Amino acid sequence: MRRTRTLHQDAVERIATGIVGGRYRPGAPLPTESELGEALGVSRTVIREAMRTLAAKGMVRVRRRHGTTIEPLDTWSLFDPQVMDWRLEAGLTREFAEDLVRFRLGLEPFAAALCAENPDFPDATLEDAFARMSAAVEGEGDYHAADLDFHRTILDGTRNQFMRQLAPMLDNALRVSIRLSVIDMGTARGSLPLHRAVADAIVARDPKGAARALTSLIEAAREDIRVALERRERRRRSDAQGDRLAVPTT
Repeated sequence: MRRTRTLHQDAVERIATGIVGGRYRPGAPLPTESELGEALGVSRTVIREAMRTLAAKGMVRVRRRHGTTIEPLDTWSLFDPQVMDWRLEAGLTREFAEDLVRFRLGLEPFAAALCAENPDFPDATLEDAFARMSAAVEGEGDYHAADLDFHRTILDGTRNQFMRQLAPMLDNALRVSIRLSVIDMGTARGSLPLHRAVADAIVARDPKGAARALTSLIEAAREDIRVALERRERRRRSDAQGDRLAVPTT
């Protein structure tokens, strides 16, 4: 059953959507609490609490007697699940997708190599995640959840305290990346051999092979995301053309 959003949650979502969508630019002031409250149909107290939430995410800066201004992107909590979702809903950009892929390329192949060097790496856990991925492409289970578990196992299996500390942040990046790259079960099925190669290299305790295999996997995801972006752009252009054709002439 879908939960009903509170007034606070609704205000946060609507203001954040305006910020992420470019309605309010970095450095620009937001409307006053009274103006926002009137526009959203809520009290100033609700707006004030919403601003505290957005300030905690680095999206706005609240200064007494100076009002609230939009913070630049670099100060936002970019790994925050809500921030990522808002950015996706506002419209995915190539810059966002490419930065996400490069971020993964900078960390995950190294993590895979560390796993292959770990004699106590939980091979069975990785194999279980892969088995669930394989079953999911045949209609049994949740592919996205199994894929995420596959990558989580690698991050957790590095035995590196700093890499493991990054896991919660990486988890959100992986969740979004998987959503973008797994267009359908066809792309999911096509990625299975690449995941198999990663698992085989780790189980064989082959660090270089593990790093190469995971690099290949992420590069393939990059191509899947490129295709997905092109499809979205074609749909957007088609919808825009349809809207123009639907406008009655006088």
